[in-house]
Amino acid sequence: MLIVGMIRKPALCVLTGALAAVSLYTAPMMPTPYAKAENLAPSTLAAAAAVPVPVEVAKGVQQLVRLIPELSQRIVSFGGDVDGPGVSGVQVIFAATAAEKETSTDRAIFDPTTGKLLNLNLQPKSVQKPVAMTDQQAKTKAAAFVAGLQAGGSAYQPKEITRESSLTTVRLVRTVNNVVLDDAYDAFVSFDAAGRIISFRMFDGRLYEKISLSALPSANRVISTQQAVEKYKESHPLELIYLLPSQYSLGNPVQAKLAYVVKDGVITQSHTGSALDAFTGKRLGNPSQAQLPPAKTISVNGTGEKWVAQSEAQAKDIVRKLLRVEPEKLPLATYTEAYGEGQERRLYVWGHFAEGTADQDKRFQMGQIPAGVTANERMHVLVETDAKTGQLLRLEMSDGTNVSAKTDKARDWSAAEATLKRLLPTGTSQVRVRDVGNDQSTLITADLMINGLPVYQADQIVEDGMYTLRVDSATGKVIQIQMNRPTEIIAPARTKALMEQGAVERLLKTYPLELTYIHQTDLQSGAISWKLGYDLSFRQSRAHCFCGVESKVDLTVHLDAVTGQVIVKE
Repeated sequence: MLIVGMIRKPALCVLTGALAAVSLYTAPMMPTPYAKAENLAPSTLAAAAAVPVPVEVAKGVQQLVRLIPELSQRIVSFGGDVDGPGVSGVQVIFAATAAEKETSTDRAIFDPTTGKLLNLNLQPKSVQKPVAMTDQQAKTKAAAFVAGLQAGGSAYQPKEITRESSLTTVRLVRTVNNVVLDDAYDAFVSFDAAGRIISFRMFDGRLYEKISLSALPSANRVISTQQAVEKYKESHPLELIYLLPSQYSLGNPVQAKLAYVVKDGVITQSHTGSALDAFTGKRLGNPSQAQLPPAKTISVNGTGEKWVAQSEAQAKDIVRKLLRVEPEKLPLATYTEAYGEGQERRLYVWGHFAEGTADQDKRFQMGQIPAGVTANERMHVLVETDAKTGQLLRLEMSDGTNVSAKTDKARDWSAAEATLKRLLPTGTSQVRVRDVGNDQSTLITADLMINGLPVYQADQIVEDGMYTLRVDSATGKVIQIQMNRPTEIIAPARTKALMEQGAVERLLKTYPLELTYIHQTDLQSGAISWKLGYDLSFRQSRAHCFCGVESKVDLTVHLDAVTGQVIVKE
């Protein structure tokens, strides 16, 4: 159910029949919920005069009543403006009697300019004999309702049916010329046990977004689905990796799994990274990925130094050796805090912070140095360790300065590589490294390779690696180190994984390629261009949003490489 905020005081205007809504007025919100007229200044009373509600909203109410005739028997009042999340507009309340108009939970939200329905929530009815609505009946009824809302430029096709208790929900996806769009602006229509439409929702009016047909390429000369499948297989769309769980105990061996993931990901764009151009059969690619330098695999000879701190003296020693600064004269705060999986972290934080700052909050205020601190004490230093073993997890320093000058990447990499050698165990290690910073900053992520495969952690973001190092663009010194390496990784033999082509076959059997209109955004101008592509049809089988934090490895659609099971995680 939609949660709305900033709801104004229910309007004073009431209609005794929704179809009678032609000229409607409502009062604006009072200054406080309990304000009385006799306590208001004359100017405030003047401002509280009735103001007209847009006629378009009245038309929207009439249109809704035609689609759901039972609402014609309700009393309609206007509940003022609502603002998000997800939808904003003018709220309308449907009540059985005048006495219930302020308590009724039957409500709808309309666009104040166009009068289009944005959201509907009606109270479900309890019935002794539920209506046995088939999936096809639910889809037909939902599609008719959405079509009756007069969407502009696109149509909605019913796809997924979900049933929860007595509630049946149909998800509908946008299509143009019977070709699905790559977006996630789905519409949802729900029915109660009596077969009544009781809910309609979408994302802030996208149902009515007009799409110019002239901007869409014609599908007349696209390659066939079979040709697309062959091109897809030839493109080697999957990558075999070792996958660690999202959380684990640092002191215990951690079991890695073999998994196939889609190259270039899924949720970081409006299409999967393996989508093909429907005319040429070539991969469409990911514009956002192209902005980052490619990852490279290197060999690093580790020195095997131990970075353990179980006392203040040992923590200081780590700071001196890795950051080459002296925290001795700075005030120190130490504390222990609980972490996931029953772990505890020990933190050492040096530096001057604003008066009254709790020790536990200092880690979140690194670099926020209060006024009056002398130049030689303008420094914050943090050491974070595993409380049980003392193993170093994070090391950071900041003097509060921000440098916007272009950094020297060769110098930065040299400093990062020298530090990385000291963090790795003795001997030669294969690591996959990438600079995920920009022209003004260098942020190196390094991920271990086992049997020639990269090791990633579930839910890890692109800015994090098994080892992560940030370099100061002004000085070229490493100023932040983060380590997230288990003490021992148990990795199954690479030979236990399915062959790549077998994995692709299983993926396409579960989610066949589907002809799709795909929008690509120019990162410089913001202009959108449309392409026709063949993409995995997983989004057409479930609700999904191509948005959110960019993942280190995208597990939205992936395969267990040993069992061949196709997994969707949303």
